[in-house]
Amino acid sequence: MSYADPAWVGTLLTKLGSHTDALYAVLFLGAFFETLFPFSLAVMGEVVFLTGALLAGVGTLDLWAVVVMLYAGGLLGDNASYWMGRHYGVSLFDRLARWPLARRLVPAGSYEKGAEFFRRRGAAAVLVARLSGPLSWITPALAGTFHLNYGVFLRYNTLGVLLGIGQFIVVGYFFGSHLSDILGWLDRFGITIFACVLIAASAVVWRTLSTPQAK
Repeated sequence: MSYADPAWVGTLLTKLGSHTDALYAVLFLGAFFETLFPFSLAVMGEVVFLTGALLAGVGTLDLWAVVVMLYAGGLLGDNASYWMGRHYGVSLFDRLARWPLARRLVPAGSYEKGAEFFRRRGAAAVLVARLSGPLSWITPALAGTFHLNYGVFLRYNTLGVLLGIGQFIVVGYFFGSHLSDILGWLDRFGITIFACVLIAASAVVWRTLSTPQAK
């Protein structure tokens, strides 16, 4: 059986379709914990967003329910991170300042510099972070720690969540809507595609190794 066999994929989707309530809960929790420190270091939000949208594209889940779960989880997670940083961030800096090893990683004046940065560019930082992958893991907590105005945070973070998660919803839904065609195409040309990628990667490696290094 081919790895791209539509029948095998259809069986899997049928099984998932019998657990839709659990899937919606997983999507919400995944979007929530994606930016809630320290869970944000382990939860890959992109995978959650793409999977939810793909399942909506193939009809296993309702698209608007997926959108609501992902956006609600993302917004609540970011806001929870902001208020955690607001309440506990300063005391964390004070504790780090008393540890000799930590003082090397967080030198004196770091908090003041961070507060000044968020005062001047906090709105842009919050918005861009949601579009920049790993930065979104910690930026909401930092915004709270450095006391970025909550109204400013809420406006720009909401826009960032809409755009940041939205891009994955669009891509995942597109692939889900055309999954049968994509699987059929891969089933026919998968080996050829793999061979082309392997040849291209080998060419890049060979060129890198054969190019004289500047001294």
